[in-house]
Amino acid sequence: MRSILVVTSSFLPLVQAQAKARRAEPRLVVVDHPIGGLSPEEFAGREDAAYAGVVAELRAMGELS
Repeated sequence: MRSILVVTSSFLPLVQAQAKARRAEPRLVVVDHPIGGLSPEEFAGREDAAYAGVVAELRAMGELS
C-alpha cells in the first residue's frame, strides 16, 4: 500500500523513526510548524504548500498526469 503523509517539520523526526520501526516507506510532504493558532492567511499558506506537495507526490507516483 502506498501512502502520502502530511507532517509538520517539528514532527518529521518522530514520523521518520516510526516509519523505520515499522519498515514503512511513506511519501512525506513536510510543511512548516505550527499549523495551529495561525491567522487565516498563514494557515492558507501551509494549506497551499501541503496541497502542492501532495500533487507533486501523486505525479511522482504516476497517479496524476
